[in-house]
Amino acid sequence: MSFVKNIFQKMSVKDDKELETVEDSESDTETEESTDTGIATSGSDLDSSTRLEVADCSAISNFFGYWKNLINQEAKFQSQLNDLSKQLSIRDAEANKLRFQMEELQRDVFAKSAGMDRLQTELQAALKESENFRQRLKHVEDDLESSTQKNCDLSSELTQKTERFQTFQSNANTKITELQYTIRGLRAKIESLEIQLEVLEKEKENLEKQKMALMQQREEDKKTLDAALEKSIQDKTAIEEKWKLDFEKLRTVGIVKEQELLDDFEWKLREIEQSCKKRLQEKDKKIEEQLKEVFKDANKKVEQAEQLMKEVENLKSYECEVKQLRGLTEEQQKSLDVVSQQLQEMKHTEQNLKDESKKLRTMVDLEKENLQHMQRMHNREIVDKEKALKEKLAEQKTAIAIYWEERLLQECRRLKSELDQLHYEERFAAIEAMKSEHESDIEDLKEGYEKRILEYVREVNYLKTSLTEKDEYYKKQIERIQSNTDRDIMELRRVMDKIDMSHHERFEKLVQQHEEEIDKINSEHEKQMKDAESSWHIQLSSMRTTIELVKEQMEHESQEKIQSLIDQHRAELDAQWENLIRQKNEAIILVEEEYVTKLKTLEDQFYTQQKSHQSREVELLKAIDSLKNEIISKNSAIEDLQSNVDTLEGGIQVLHQEMAYNGETANKIKMEADYKIRGLHEEITKLQNKHTQELEEQKATFQNTEKDLKAKIDHLERKCQCVTKLFEEIRSRYERRESRQEDLNVMSDLRQVIAEQEKDLACLTEEKRYFQMKLMTLEQILSTSNIGNVPGQLCSSISNQISVPATIPECEDDFEDAVA
Repeated sequence: MSFVKNIFQKMSVKDDKELETVEDSESDTETEESTDTGIATSGSDLDSSTRLEVADCSAISNFFGYWKNLINQEAKFQSQLNDLSKQLSIRDAEANKLRFQMEELQRDVFAKSAGMDRLQTELQAALKESENFRQRLKHVEDDLESSTQKNCDLSSELTQKTERFQTFQSNANTKITELQYTIRGLRAKIESLEIQLEVLEKEKENLEKQKMALMQQREEDKKTLDAALEKSIQDKTAIEEKWKLDFEKLRTVGIVKEQELLDDFEWKLREIEQSCKKRLQEKDKKIEEQLKEVFKDANKKVEQAEQLMKEVENLKSYECEVKQLRGLTEEQQKSLDVVSQQLQEMKHTEQNLKDESKKLRTMVDLEKENLQHMQRMHNREIVDKEKALKEKLAEQKTAIAIYWEERLLQECRRLKSELDQLHYEERFAAIEAMKSEHESDIEDLKEGYEKRILEYVREVNYLKTSLTEKDEYYKKQIERIQSNTDRDIMELRRVMDKIDMSHHERFEKLVQQHEEEIDKINSEHEKQMKDAESSWHIQLSSMRTTIELVKEQMEHESQEKIQSLIDQHRAELDAQWENLIRQKNEAIILVEEEYVTKLKTLEDQFYTQQKSHQSREVELLKAIDSLKNEIISKNSAIEDLQSNVDTLEGGIQVLHQEMAYNGETANKIKMEADYKIRGLHEEITKLQNKHTQELEEQKATFQNTEKDLKAKIDHLERKCQCVTKLFEEIRSRYERRESRQEDLNVMSDLRQVIAEQEKDLACLTEEKRYFQMKLMTLEQILSTSNIGNVPGQLCSSISNQISVPATIPECEDDFEDAVA
């Protein structure tokens, strides 16, 4: 309440001062211009009454401008409250971060202490390891002697295997010579086939006649293919349009999502400002409408007064006539008296409005001074917070933009890849359809021959893979055996570490048993390797025999297929030629019959028409001409058929040439098959050499891995013991740990900070409630009261209705200090 009383006291003092200044300013004749309305008047043209009206209007406009500023400040205060609430949440998060940091520091301390203890245990373990190494070196020396003996045995086995391999190579060379003889026989058969082809060339003349029919079928097939291609292209365009539409939809969805996110961030910041602005705009509109109505009424009254004054001046010039006509113009004088009374009333109302505007000005100036101080205090905080929010918004916008750009690029790439695949598949399908229809006969022969070659190559590859799989299987068995033996060694060593040095004799017995087991395993492994090598040699020999048999079968089948194709082709050509001859004879017979019947009918008609009507002779002549034209057209059709027969003969010659070309390609394919067979034999020899080298390398690596694994196992056992000890010590320390005073002090400080922040929030909420109540009362007064009674009602109603919250006295003291 003290804050409001001080404001109204200052307003009353300033009202008295401004009344004195207005009386002094009335004597001046210079022009005055208002800052808000932009209306200017000159002292030489207008009376003193108009000057007072302009001053009152400017005062009213200043008052309402100041009222807008007050409402804007209210919105700012609300935004500040929201910012303070956000700061509280941020500080709470910072307090939680500090707690987590304290816990992490405690964990680091415990980890470092555990590391020190671990280093001590590792030193002790290293001392123990040095002693164990000395004992094990003796055993290693004994193992080296046994390994040298095993190496000598292995070298003798390798010499035996090399001798066997040489014998295998000699057998392979003999088989290669046999294959060469078979190839020569095939060449002789090929020459006989060429002779048969020359015989077939003589039969080309019959086949050439049938070629025209085949060409027509090809053209029809081409048309169907073109139609299919057009359909596929149309489907492709439709699919591309669908993908484009989907892409545009996805892009629009991404843009909409970006805009929604941005709008959410901006909406949260500006929602309060927009609501306040709407309220202020509505209030400003209402006030402006009221002011306009007042101004209009005042202007109308001023215009009426000016018109009356001009009429009075005109009447002075006619005083002589008025004196003569006084008896007739008494009613006019009465009307003039009424107008003068109205002018006096207008002057009184104008003076009252000026007084009220002056009082409102003083009130507005006082409120401006009080609120400017508050603005200066809060503007700095608002600027800092706005900068931080803008930076956050920029970061979030960039992150969102990068995210959606990456999503769009990924979708574009995916769509492009799918479109390329569809285009490639459609194009490939169309091309294959064309090729398959035109070259099916030739490709069937090639595919049959190539499939068998691929089957043999697959069988060879399958044998290679089987050999590699067997090698890997044996390697795995060796590794399993090693792992089993290593596990046994680990168990034995653990038992020996726990038992005293008095049990050395038992340990030596176990070592001897272990060596015997290793010897047995090695012997079994050698036997398995020998069995595998023998099976491998048997499989190779069987493969060679199968290859030879397959070659012979392929030769017989190729010859049979070529002869069957030639017979089929001849039979088809004969059938087509017979069909053509039959069709030609049937067409000729039908044409002759039609001509005979038409001639008979024409002759009958001619005789009848001559007897009955001579007028129809002209029509008959026209019909004869049409029949002649038909005959000529059918003769031309017969000539076209003969030309088609000639073209068929030319096509048959082309077919003979294609047959010759196919024979040459068959020879080339046979040569390539021979070359591939030789390459396969060479690869087999290379694989054998590689297999022997790999066996030697595996034996060497096996020995090295045994030594490395033994050393690693001992080292891992010691590390496991050290780690278990460290874990138990850390666990015991963690259980015995007590809370420190520093942590407790930090917790108490944080609690005090949170309590202070809660108090500040309570004060701010009460301030907000106070200002809201003040604004609500002012709005009610302005809406209910008239403009002439505004200042008195403001003072009385605000003093009676608004009261500073009594719950928090600290807030009231702070506001009084701020106003002072």
